[in-house]
Amino acid sequence: MADEHFATCNWSPSDGYDAHTPYGTVPMFGEGGHRAVELMLLSAAACLNFFLVEYAQARELDVAHLGVECVGEVVPGPTRVAEIETRVRVVGNLEDKEVEKMVAMCERACKVMNTLKQSPESRVKISLARAEAAPGA
Repeated sequence: MADEHFATCNWSPSDGYDAHTPYGTVPMFGEGGHRAVELMLLSAAACLNFFLVEYAQARELDVAHLGVECVGEVVPGPTRVAEIETRVRVVGNLEDKEVEKMVAMCERACKVMNTLKQSPESRVKISLARAEAAPGA
């Protein structure tokens, strides 16, 4: 069986947005909440950053900082992120070739990057539950 991951987002007039992953609640929209596109970009940046850290630590590389920034260009028709530029910042005493090798290997290991590059099959399943009428209505 394939490795499955999930996230949920619900909304109701009384509670507003309620978003969760298996690791906890994620504030969404409104004041102080995240936006969906930024979370998608953060997922890519975090995934690649995780593998970069693992790579550097496993090889005991002289690295003081590893940063990943993903910048998405939004276009209309249909509205979507049409292009993502990933910027990797490495601070340390490494040769250019070692950094290039590290980034290439980590990019191949990153599920999120691979998913964005390979357009996954996507389908929407609908479940409709009728609200009960209020008493006396």
